[in-house]
Amino acid sequence: MANLPVREMVLYKHGVGFFVRQGEVEGQQVQLTFRKDEINDVLKSLAVFDQAGGQVLGIHYQTPMDRSARLASTSIRLSQGGSLRDLVRDLRGRVCDMTFAGTAEIVHGRIIGLDEARRDEEDATVSILTSIEIRVFPLKNMKSLRIVDEQSSHDLTYFLDTSMAEDDRRVVTVRLSEGKHDLAVYYVAPSPTWRVSYRLVAERDEDASTGKALLQGWGLFDNRLEEDLDDVRVTLVAGQPISFIYELYASRIPQRPTVQDESRIAPGPIEYAGAMDMMFDEEESVGAVYGDVALSEREENAFQPTGYTSSAPKMERRAMAKSAKPQAETKDTGETFQYIVTAPVSVKRGESALVPIIGKEISYDRELLYNRAKLPDHPVAALRYKNTTGLTLERGPVTVVEDGDYKGEAVIPFTKEDSEVYVPFAVELGVKITECSERENKYIGLHIENQAIFEQYYTIASTTYIIENTTSKAQTVTIEAPIQTEWELYETRKPDVETANEERWKVDIAAKMRVEFVRKERILQYSIRNIRVLDYRRLSEYLENKWLDDELYTSLKEILDTIAAQKQAQQNIKKLKNEQQAIYNQQEQIRANLGALGASGQEAALRKRLLNQLESTQDRLDAIDKDLAEAETFIQQAEKKVRTLIDALATE
Repeated sequence: MANLPVREMVLYKHGVGFFVRQGEVEGQQVQLTFRKDEINDVLKSLAVFDQAGGQVLGIHYQTPMDRSARLASTSIRLSQGGSLRDLVRDLRGRVCDMTFAGTAEIVHGRIIGLDEARRDEEDATVSILTSIEIRVFPLKNMKSLRIVDEQSSHDLTYFLDTSMAEDDRRVVTVRLSEGKHDLAVYYVAPSPTWRVSYRLVAERDEDASTGKALLQGWGLFDNRLEEDLDDVRVTLVAGQPISFIYELYASRIPQRPTVQDESRIAPGPIEYAGAMDMMFDEEESVGAVYGDVALSEREENAFQPTGYTSSAPKMERRAMAKSAKPQAETKDTGETFQYIVTAPVSVKRGESALVPIIGKEISYDRELLYNRAKLPDHPVAALRYKNTTGLTLERGPVTVVEDGDYKGEAVIPFTKEDSEVYVPFAVELGVKITECSERENKYIGLHIENQAIFEQYYTIASTTYIIENTTSKAQTVTIEAPIQTEWELYETRKPDVETANEERWKVDIAAKMRVEFVRKERILQYSIRNIRVLDYRRLSEYLENKWLDDELYTSLKEILDTIAAQKQAQQNIKKLKNEQQAIYNQQEQIRANLGALGASGQEAALRKRLLNQLESTQDRLDAIDKDLAEAETFIQQAEKKVRTLIDALATE
């Protein structure tokens, strides 16, 4: 596509690029060649404009079949060796014009066939039927052959075009009106994601806790195209537009039902099923993650850079700003942020390039930041700054140089303007932090609702940070903790910094000293206790904690007393029923004995005694029935009283 070189490309972070090709061509068609993995995106997005006023008549591409399937549809098939012999063989019966060595005559006729000698292939001859005779010529003497038959000529051209096409390349042909054209071609194609790397060249102020720094960003991109890029306008986009692959190139013939003519069966519905798999890959960070920033592997292994000395000139902020000025304009489009490289870029095929896109001065604070969930035992030395560059910073690694010395590395997160950024570049091994955590429940009160007692209590989570400074200078450590929804600080001072997700406290510690900082949080919770299962011990605790006044205590105690009397009555009923059943069994035995005794003699006296026992047990049964009735009545009255007392509590 040298006649339509790339003039502009816009690269995104999710693996696609938007390309613009432009150039002057003459004729009625121009061919564009793409990789196989590009063709679906190209067909989805390709747009062609003729800026010279000509017409774009259509866009064509080969039906996606493998080479053998395409060649099966042509009558001419040539092998790698002996292609002329194969051509003459396949042109059998076709009209051709031929010339042979030794004569200037043009032989016009139909090819009868090719005859090959069995011993010497060079003695092969071609037979031709002219209008008056059959003529035979040695094949090796053939100087030219022109196919007069139009279909055969087309088959040969198709065979050659198909043989030339590579399986991993796809050709798209743009058909044009006659004349000269100034074409502009726009399309989307897969492209390696562009990257960004930062340099933070810092210089501390006199107090050593603040400073000024040059934040320099370099955009990295690759030339994956099969051509050199010469004076191309490049735009690097921070953000993530939605993008996906839609299968357009492959031909599909949907299955249809087989219909018998006599049945008059209507064809069934045609359904198209497809899937869309969208994955927005982001380079995985190396090392332990620190908030939105990833610690480098060097920091994760607790390596603390100590700087270096050299006779070479130190890397200074102002010198860097002058020598590598950014070559990009910026544009905020809302969903994305563009770095438009102002200087044309030239990159050879298969090479990559770095372009300076950011060069802004910022002010920073130096901090020791600690969060056990992100890095245990030690704080990290970090530069904290507010993104006052007016730019959106894409995620990328940053190398920190302070006062001319290499200090460490970190990863800058995707950061909008005016957002705060932490750049943790080294682990401070001279400060060790140990955490001790405790949790307790503290009851604070109650209220009564729906025949239940809701006990209010705080769950209190306490974390003690034991900070040991083994260095020879005083340090300030910033303790960072996540904000937990619905929890509140308790007996802890207000944080020095509060973000949407974290709270931070600054803790000063003198040289060679050890201090403790305690952070407490609490959350209000409830436990539900049915009034009917309340016991006297719990009621006494309520009174001791002054959660009840005397009137409420008296009402609750009366409920407990009544419920206790109910339970006692129920136990009495159980005992009476057990006694009642025993008497029934005794009476059955007495009646059985009476049936076995006679009415006279000695048995008469025993019979009388048994009758007296039966009468006595019946009297006891009558008494039990009376006691059971009274107990049941008492339980019903007690239940009514309990309900009345509980209802009265709910209305107070």
